[in-house]
Amino acid sequence: MLKICFYTALVFFSALVQSSESATTSCTMDGTQLEMNDCAAQKHQEQQALFDNALAEVLAIAKSKNQGFGPQPEDIQTTQDAWLNYAEQHCHLLITWGGSMAAMQYHLCMADLYEQHKKEIQAHICHPALGSCAQ
Repeated sequence: MLKICFYTALVFFSALVQSSESATTSCTMDGTQLEMNDCAAQKHQEQQALFDNALAEVLAIAKSKNQGFGPQPEDIQTTQDAWLNYAEQHCHLLITWGGSMAAMQYHLCMADLYEQHKKEIQAHICHPALGSCAQ
């Protein structure tokens, strides 16, 4: 009896892992609320990773080409810290009513803001005097 329970649990766990792996590769905003929440969280994480990569590139360019004028790396980082505080507060304000969609709304808000801000920081730092950035 113990073997049957063990194998049943093993099969269930394997199916659960497989379904979560397939969900990350084909994330769509349809399905149950839980699936949409998970998809929104994934989009948030993806946009945050893209933003972090762009910020690292911008900071590297600013450090390597810094000639005492233009955006300074410390100022860029301070600005990004302030922006992140704003973004989190802004998106939390949108979900103050709560409900089952609150997590999805928060993650989609953050994903959108990360995507927009990535473009903004690249546009501000990609000055001809500093060299071009990858878009």
